[in-house]
Amino acid sequence: MLQGRDIIVFTYADWHAVKSTPQHLSKLLAQTNRVLYVDMPRSFLRFLKGVDSQGAGAWSGKPLQEGAPNLFVFHPPHRFLPIGQVPFPVARRTLRVNGYFLARMVREQAHRLGFKDPILWNFSPIHGGAAPFIPRALSVHDICDEWANYLEDRAGRRLVDWMDRRLAASADIVFVFSQHMRARREGLCPETHVVLPAGDVAHYSKANDPALAAPRDIARLPHPIIGAICVIDRYRFDVGLIARMAALRPQWSIALLGPVRGVVDFTPLERFPNVHLMGNRPLEDMPAYLKGMDAALVPYAINEATKGIYPMKIQEYLAGSKPVVCPRLPECLHLEEVVYFAEAHDEFVTMTDRALAEDNPERQAARRTVAEQNSWRRRLEQRSDHIERLLRAREGCVAEVGGAAGV
Repeated sequence: MLQGRDIIVFTYADWHAVKSTPQHLSKLLAQTNRVLYVDMPRSFLRFLKGVDSQGAGAWSGKPLQEGAPNLFVFHPPHRFLPIGQVPFPVARRTLRVNGYFLARMVREQAHRLGFKDPILWNFSPIHGGAAPFIPRALSVHDICDEWANYLEDRAGRRLVDWMDRRLAASADIVFVFSQHMRARREGLCPETHVVLPAGDVAHYSKANDPALAAPRDIARLPHPIIGAICVIDRYRFDVGLIARMAALRPQWSIALLGPVRGVVDFTPLERFPNVHLMGNRPLEDMPAYLKGMDAALVPYAINEATKGIYPMKIQEYLAGSKPVVCPRLPECLHLEEVVYFAEAHDEFVTMTDRALAEDNPERQAARRTVAEQNSWRRRLEQRSDHIERLLRAREGCVAEVGGAAGV
């Protein structure tokens, strides 16, 4: 694990938003390093509308706060120029202008904290304009998703793809979640490595506690309860799959938990009394909700937005000992011994029947074992091995040059 370093993290997920890869890795990094976590930059239009962080609620207090021991969160003021819905050449210049001013703010906060030779760890193409203006010992570009897939306007897609490729080409090291993502960036950075996603295994393992009770709103549902805990959006979430499962198995209770992003048409589900849209719930309550489920579902369609992803919820479901039914996503097929895969909607029903019938203590133990091997700590250790190798090589070169100069 990296130790004794100062690390600046550019993120796509605000610290107080739904916990994702940047928060999990940053919190672990802060155990042995100092971390400056930089929330998303937002335009003055967001400020005028009074809108803030991804449903996490308005930021209050000073712009720099301690989010955890050795972890400092900087929430930039909403003073940036808008880059959405404008022609690509304009957006590209605007992103650079925004980046220049963001970098000044970040350098000021890093100086205040006494940061020295920081590692710049970037997860976000939106911060990309700031990256060239941040002095650093090493530049990491960590790609957790194909962000352009979630944009409809052509200029926005082009901007995000352009910035992502530019960041990958200029980084010292690039991490991607899948071989598919790596292939799309072939030739951009020689140090490009696949590190699979993980899950909050320790947290969701609490579902195995005999003393933990399922919340009343899910405990009252008729069994079997087929549950999904995920972000619900129209790019990935398969409404048709849920409708088909509800129609073919009216005796099942299908419980859907998680934030709804954007506009999702739930009309096809309205006629099914066995489908329960339970909304988002606090993270601390999720293990209890998972405990209330008999099987866990990854309700994603296979399309451009999903074919290269690896849903982290798989490992969290496994950590809670639950049988998992998932679309046949290419990056997940190595989990066939503990996950039930399906393609057509009717096959999801068949596989869920099988998952419920085959569930037993031995299979539950096997799921937990796999989850323990796929924790965020393990994924950070894999990243750290590559980063430390590069740092040692770079510091060794500096030492050799210094020695030669002395001679």
